[in-house]
Amino acid sequence: MSAKTDTIAIRTAFSEQFNLKYPIICAPMFLVSSVKMVVSVCEAGAMGTFPALNYRPVERYHEAIKEIKSLTGKPFGINIIVQKSNKYQQRHLEIALEERVPLIITSLGNPKEVIRLAHQVGTRVYCDVIGLEHAKKAADLGADGLIAVGCGAGGHAGEISPFALIPYLVRQVKLPVAASGSIVDGAGMAAAFSLGAAAAYVGTRFIASAEAEVSEEYKRAILSSRPEDIVNTAKVDGFPGNFIRTKELEAVGLETSLGEEILSRSKRIRRWIALSRAARSLLADDKSKVSYKTVFSAGQGVGLIEGILPVAEIIQNMVEEYRSVKAQLP
Repeated sequence: MSAKTDTIAIRTAFSEQFNLKYPIICAPMFLVSSVKMVVSVCEAGAMGTFPALNYRPVERYHEAIKEIKSLTGKPFGINIIVQKSNKYQQRHLEIALEERVPLIITSLGNPKEVIRLAHQVGTRVYCDVIGLEHAKKAADLGADGLIAVGCGAGGHAGEISPFALIPYLVRQVKLPVAASGSIVDGAGMAAAFSLGAAAAYVGTRFIASAEAEVSEEYKRAILSSRPEDIVNTAKVDGFPGNFIRTKELEAVGLETSLGEEILSRSKRIRRWIALSRAARSLLADDKSKVSYKTVFSAGQGVGLIEGILPVAEIIQNMVEEYRSVKAQLP
C-alpha cells in the first residue's frame, strides 16, 4: 500500500444508494463475520455485514447490532436466511427493522415478506441469486439490488461463471448487481465493474485479516490453499457450497451414495434432505460431525491471497490496485 492514503471515492449505483466511499461489500460469513470486522470495514469506507445466525441467542444478535451502531455511524448490513431451517428468521427481521439497519441481504428462500416490511422503515434489501429466474422474482417483489453469486464464490455458490452471470443479470434485470465469485483484489474489482457490477462482494479475502476472529488454522488454510483445493459439495449443509479440502471435510463423505442419488430424483425429497442438513449444520453444537465449526468455507480466489492484513489495509490495497489496473488497460 502506498504511503499516501487514497481519498477519492468510487461512485457506482451501490455506493450512491448508501453514500459509501467504496462499492465494496465484506460478505456476511457464517461464524467469521463479527462486530469487530463489520465496524473495521465500515470505518474503512466499505460496507460491513454479518449473518444474523452468528449471534445466538437472539438477545446477543440484538446486542451486536446496538454495539455496531455505537461504534460507527456508517451503514452496515445483516444477512437473514429466509427459509424453514432458520427458526429465528422472524425475530431476526423484527429486530433489524426496529434498529433501522440500512441493508438486509436475503438468502436461501423467498424474500417477499422481508422486502415488504423493510421498505416500510426505509431499509434496503439485496437478494442472493444464482440465476435469472430467481433474480426476476426478487426484482418483481421490489428488491433494491441483487447479489450475483457466481461459480467459485465461497459458501453457497452458483454454477454459472461470473463472466456470464453478471452481465446477463445487469442486462436482463434493471437493478444494481453486486458481483460475487473469487474477487480478492483490485484486478477482480476491475473485472466485475467492467461487466456492469455496481459493487464487489468480497468474502474469502477478509478471512485472512487481523480482525477475523477465526482460528489460526483457518487462516493458515486460506493462505496455503490453491483453487484446486476448493471442493463444491452439498454434504455440509444441504446446499451446494465451496469448502477447503481437509481431512475434516473428507470425513463428511463427499461421494453421493446410490441411495441418496435415487432419493434425490424426487424434488420434494431432495428439498427435505437439503433443509434437514441445513438445520443440522447451521444450528449445530460444537460436537456435531457436520458443522461450519469443523470445516472451512472458502472461494476459489484463495490462491491469490498471500498474507494476513488489517481490514483497512486490504480495502486500501484493493482500491489502489483497481485504479492501477484500470489505468493500464489497453
